[in-house]
Amino acid sequence: MGSLFFSFQGKLDDPDAHIKFIKYTTAYEVLKDPDLRKKYDLYGEEGLNGQNTQQNYRSWSYYQENFGIYDDDPQVVTLNKNDYHDNVINSEKIWMINFYSPMCSHCRTLAPSWRKIAKDFEGVIRVGAVNCEDDWSLCRQLGIQSYPTLLFYPKNSQHGIRFTSRKNYDEISEFIMSRLDVNLEKLSQSSFHRLIKDSTSRKNSWLIFTCGKNRECFEEEDQLKISAIFENILNIGVFDCDRNRCDDVLESSTSAVFLSGDPRDSKSPVLFGGLEDIDSLVHEVLEQLPEPQEITAEEFERIKNGLASDSEGWLMCFYIGHATELDLLLKRLPGIIQDVNLGKVNCGRHNALCSSLSINRYPMWGVLKPSGAFELNHGKEKINDIAKFAENSMKAQNVWALSASKILSILQRKTHSEVWFLDWYAPWCPPCLQFLPELRKASLHFQKSTIHFGTVDCTVHSSICRQYNIRSYPTAMLINGSSTHQFTLQKTARNIIEFIKEFMNPTVMKLNSNNFYDTLGKKSPSNLWVVDYFAPWCGPCQQLAPEWTSVAKVLHLLPYVKVASVDCEENGNLCRSQGIRSYPTIRLYPMGSEGLNQIAMYSGNRDAISLMRWIIQFSGISVKEFSERDLERKVINNNKRDVWVIDYYAPWCGHCQVLEPQFAVAAKMLEGRARFGRLNCEDSQAICGRAGVSAYPTVIVYRDGDKRLNGGKRLEGTTAEGIRDEVEMLMKERERHDEL
Repeated sequence: MGSLFFSFQGKLDDPDAHIKFIKYTTAYEVLKDPDLRKKYDLYGEEGLNGQNTQQNYRSWSYYQENFGIYDDDPQVVTLNKNDYHDNVINSEKIWMINFYSPMCSHCRTLAPSWRKIAKDFEGVIRVGAVNCEDDWSLCRQLGIQSYPTLLFYPKNSQHGIRFTSRKNYDEISEFIMSRLDVNLEKLSQSSFHRLIKDSTSRKNSWLIFTCGKNRECFEEEDQLKISAIFENILNIGVFDCDRNRCDDVLESSTSAVFLSGDPRDSKSPVLFGGLEDIDSLVHEVLEQLPEPQEITAEEFERIKNGLASDSEGWLMCFYIGHATELDLLLKRLPGIIQDVNLGKVNCGRHNALCSSLSINRYPMWGVLKPSGAFELNHGKEKINDIAKFAENSMKAQNVWALSASKILSILQRKTHSEVWFLDWYAPWCPPCLQFLPELRKASLHFQKSTIHFGTVDCTVHSSICRQYNIRSYPTAMLINGSSTHQFTLQKTARNIIEFIKEFMNPTVMKLNSNNFYDTLGKKSPSNLWVVDYFAPWCGPCQQLAPEWTSVAKVLHLLPYVKVASVDCEENGNLCRSQGIRSYPTIRLYPMGSEGLNQIAMYSGNRDAISLMRWIIQFSGISVKEFSERDLERKVINNNKRDVWVIDYYAPWCGHCQVLEPQFAVAAKMLEGRARFGRLNCEDSQAICGRAGVSAYPTVIVYRDGDKRLNGGKRLEGTTAEGIRDEVEMLMKERERHDEL
């Protein structure tokens, strides 16, 4: 969010502490409020002028309690609605997830134990947390009704198992251990000696626990944990030295043996003894594994040029100096993510390559995708977060981190051969980091289309960002040759998809000086036109744009209704000739009139529902408003074979108001085949009760034979198309019944 965000480090005796706190809480309020965030994205800080963002300020302790408990925890993976399903559902790893509220005292009591679980089970399972204050829709979707709630997901599972025991470290740990799914092979004497003495018999590396009465051996629980950590990296076995002979090949102090899968490894076997804990053994075993592949600049280009859509991509670590700790991390990653190659690039030796990839800090992680696209990680650098980034980035093969030359070629291209959706961001900007996963998710819907997705790091390409007047982050736009379309919706994957679909198949007709008089100017009396006269730089016009698109998507179902717009910056003479003096101006050209000789002006709220309700008044659609007596007489107690669709509503009900225009459009689409009516349950509570209506709106279909108010069929649809489809299905059922 641009310069609105900064690090709050004021001290109690700082004379500017109050000012800093106000700025900090302003940032927090804007982040939490979608409407304020939208205004800031569009207009920067001046867009907040006149907004009473300070009216809800509370004490510093309030904000401290409302930020996520685990946001900065190195072992706990913070999940949200954007990445929960992609990372948890059908995962190759086991997950244990804590759904909590920062304001819940029991959640804070559990926190130390949960952090210890995450630390002690690091690499064994993936331990996550969801802040239900921030992601209440996800928690509601998963049926979370109290905090904290713990869910356990076995491998490749779609549904979590609820933990119902006491929420303390011992019981949670015991629960996890009882459900670990690992392969710990018990070796016979012949198989053990063959592996020890014949290196050619090993297809993979092995770690073998050697246990007996007189030997120090890891507890069974620790063996299971270590097996889970090295899953997909090593084969794990146990050899019983009490029942079998092993002193001829092992020292008496040996508690575990490492056997390399490389028959040329002269160090193998490696005997371990005297190790006191899991971490020590894991560290020692990792030291024995092959070093991660070092990638040179020439090899990087060769890999990039050789990638194909069906090949495995690469996760690379860019570093400078010594890579000892990074090597251990790279060696552990195959236990978490599969189907990806791993490598490292020394930027001290290959500075030109790293500069061309915009590597500006160390270490830094990047993904080279099978498509040839490259993307950098700007999130946490713990093993689980790196794995999460790699998995999500590898799926989004159509998202590219753009170089300066590529950015300029996109912005300066005059042809329409490629269409790009660009995200201008800064890595230090929290909303930017929230938007990047949404961008990746949206790109999956356009993998094989001509739409490409590019990201522009404005800390790297600052001169280009200034040149093109990028004033706030994230800023998103669709570039089609010389045409630019600003993305001003809430920054979610769903909105990106809808925005691009509208661009590809517009439902709003674009009128200009060339077609205005030949289309709208020759309007026939049988058509209704409604037109938005706007200017691209106008803030209210930008806010209206997505609402106007929503209106068009509903009304395009009625072929005689035309929804259009006129860009008055490009068509100034046209707008002046029509007397347009302010933006946006919405005019309706009603049925029964020809051309431009009759108009109606709109002056209400500029949201889709208000606009549609206003337009429907001029559309010639008739939905009968029933009284209590008429409903029973005309719908229930009649001998005609009519199909009636009744909307039971209450005037104060917001959902009823949303349904009203959709219901009217459905009535028009089914005109002559079904009849539509509405009943105000505020005025007719008794009859609504007899119909079994307990919530509003309720839509019920009555067919011939339905002689009771509560005998109709309730509909689930809330859109015009949904209502139409359900009614048509019921009518077909009746036709099949009549044939029988």
